[in-house]
This record gives sequence, C-alpha cells and structure tokens, in this order.
Amino acid sequence: MDLVESCLKTKGREAVKAVRAMLPSVRPSAIWAIIMHAAAWHEERSYDTSHATIAVYSVHRMIESLGEHSSLITENALAPQTINLPDEQRTSLQEVLLERLAYHLADTDHWRPEHGPRYDIRPRLDSKGNAVQIYIQSIREHVQMSALKAAAVLGAKEDRTMLIRATASIAAEEPDKLGHGFIMPTSLAMELPAPEYTRPHIASLWHLTEYLSRKVSSKAVDGFSMDEKIGKFAKLTDLSPNQNLFLNSVINFGTLGHNAIFAHRISEAARLGLVNTNTIQWLLKKLERNVGSNIDGVEDLSLSDLIGKSKGTNWDAQPTEISLPSSKKVREWISVEHGDLWDAMFHQESSVFENMILEMDDDSWSIVRALQYAMVAFTGDMEASHPLIFTQSMWGLVDNKLASDSLAALQVHRFLRKQLNGM
Repeated sequence: MDLVESCLKTKGREAVKAVRAMLPSVRPSAIWAIIMHAAAWHEERSYDTSHATIAVYSVHRMIESLGEHSSLITENALAPQTINLPDEQRTSLQEVLLERLAYHLADTDHWRPEHGPRYDIRPRLDSKGNAVQIYIQSIREHVQMSALKAAAVLGAKEDRTMLIRATASIAAEEPDKLGHGFIMPTSLAMELPAPEYTRPHIASLWHLTEYLSRKVSSKAVDGFSMDEKIGKFAKLTDLSPNQNLFLNSVINFGTLGHNAIFAHRISEAARLGLVNTNTIQWLLKKLERNVGSNIDGVEDLSLSDLIGKSKGTNWDAQPTEISLPSSKKVREWISVEHGDLWDAMFHQESSVFENMILEMDDDSWSIVRALQYAMVAFTGDMEASHPLIFTQSMWGLVDNKLASDSLAALQVHRFLRKQLNGM
C-alpha cells in the first residue's frame, strides 16, 4: 500500500511504513512530491482552511534545519542548518518528524473521490502573461477549473516564479484574522511538486485553486494593488525597522499561535522576494491588526520580565507519547545525554524549565530546539498540526533575526504546555 492510498484509507501505521520504505531508494524531491500528493487530498470540514500542506511545509523546514540527510534534503533547501547533532541522532530525529507527518496526513479528513483532486486537466495554450491574468481573474470569479488550467500553464516549466509570485500577491490581499489566507497558499506554493511528478503536481494545484477560488474576494479590497512585475522574484525587504511588531506577534501569539505563524510567513516572503515591499507593508498592517494592542518598548523587556508577567500552563497529566519507528531511538539518546533538560520540559510545573532558560548560554539553544522538535514529533494528538507549525514558525523567526533564541524557547515551551496538556 503506497502513502497516498494509506492516507485515503486513514491507515496511519501503513502510511508510516510507506514513507519509510521510500527512504533508501527514492530521491528527496520525489518523496516530498508524494507527501504533497497525500496532503492535497485533505478536506477541512470544521473550519475554512486545510492545514495539511502547511504542516508539510513546516516539517520540511524542520528537517532541513537539522542538516544533511541523503533521502530528505535537496540541494536547494529553503532553511539553513541551525541544529548541530551527531549523525545518528540527527538522522533519527529527522525521520521521526517525517513519520509523524505521514501519520498525521492519514489521520485527517479526506475528500471523497468524486469531490477531490482532478487529474484530467488539459492546460491552456496561453502564454504565461495571459495565464497569469486568467489565473487571477478566475480566482476572483470563483471558477476553480479555469484557475487550475491557468495554474497548470504557469507551473508547467521548471521556473515557476510567476506562479509563486502571483499566488503570494493575491493571497496577501486579505489574510483574515488568523492569517490563513496568506499562510496556506504561500506554504503550498513553496512546496509545490515539480511538473515531472504529474499527479502530485496537478493534485497540489487543485488543492491550491480550490482554496483560493473559495477564499479570495470577487472584488479587490480598497487600497490593495497586485504586484505587476512578477517575472522574477521581488527585491528583498528589510524588516529590521519592524522589530517591535514581530516581537509583539511572538509575545501575543494569538489563537493557536497564528500571529507568530503569520509573522513568520511574512518574514519568509520578505526574505525570498515572494512579494514586493509595498505588499510586505500591506501585510504588516494586517499583522498589526491581528495582534491588536502593541506593547510599547517591547524590545527593552527582559526574559525575566516576561516570565514574571505571566505563567505557563501547569500540567494536570502528561501528554500521550506516540509510538513511531524512530521514537524509541530518539527517546534513548535524549534520556542518556539530555535527561535533566527533557525532564524539566515535562515537569508538572511549567516554571521548572522556564527558570532553566534564564541560565542558558548560546551553546544551549541548538539542543533546546532539537528537544522541542522531538516533543512535537512524538507526543500529543496525532490529528493536531498546530504544535508542529508553531514550533517551526517560532524558530524560523529566530533564523530570520526577528526573535531571540531565549524568547523562542520560552514561547514554544508555553505554547506546547497549553496545547499538549493531557493529550
């Protein structure tokens, strides 16, 4: 049973076996394409935004930040290596993250076959310039199949710059109060399988256009203008003048961490040139709206001030540990080499680990980050995606120099204490 079939039949263990079976022999780009194919079949039935492809993006970046893996890391990795572990420890943590992702994709709701991704798409013969116009117009008119055919034209070549730029630009218009409208399309666009993987590629474009044609307003929002020059990536935007806003989005991370997640995707759009500087400024205003009241002078607040102002969640019960093929191996090296730190993270009282953060030096953060990755990989509710997504986003803001290591460690800890409590 392959990964997609296992996911559609909601067989989590089979999905894990399928993804592990690919590791020795399948090239990294193909593995991620197949994973995206499975994610494209996720149907969100309770809210308006599927998080499956967001979770793929997040886990992919987490695995990249751990460094080399012959079956999972491509030459054009988006995230730099920031965690230094011995080879065996690094590999086991990367693989347990992958296993958790596969199980998660099987444990979510999926489209019925007659309502899910369509593969019988005959792309238009338009030029890319015409295809961009049809793509945006069809999204605004809520005509998904027309948008899909145009997207197929834009995604048909190795250079998919125009598709990524057009997607990020239209998604920036109204990200909504949780930032979903920007988070989901940009996450998917950066994970879009290459056109050589035909079915994963088309299924992912179907998933993208289903969302955008449902989410984007038929009428442009006053004051918003689409990027016009999208033939190449935009000039990068310096976000250092907006440090106060980013720190506020981290401290007031909002419902299920969405302020920090949205902030991270804006920072990536600025770093990678997904949208131009005017659109970044538009997005920053939307982020400021979502965060609400700002704390003036937040840059001057010390970590001890933040710990003193509020308390993390104390646990009534330990979170459930998920048994995955690589979890025992990861658990063993953590117990032997970092047992005190791990025990503090899982202590009934949140303050035990928080007080340790105050004493940590620069050499500690790589291990703290790795242990928090492990924590979200094999504890909690298998269906929950936000612990993975938030953890990656928070540490991603550190990589983009918009938050400190100590603040990330604290906020991820507090978020996980709340989300994993008794799960």
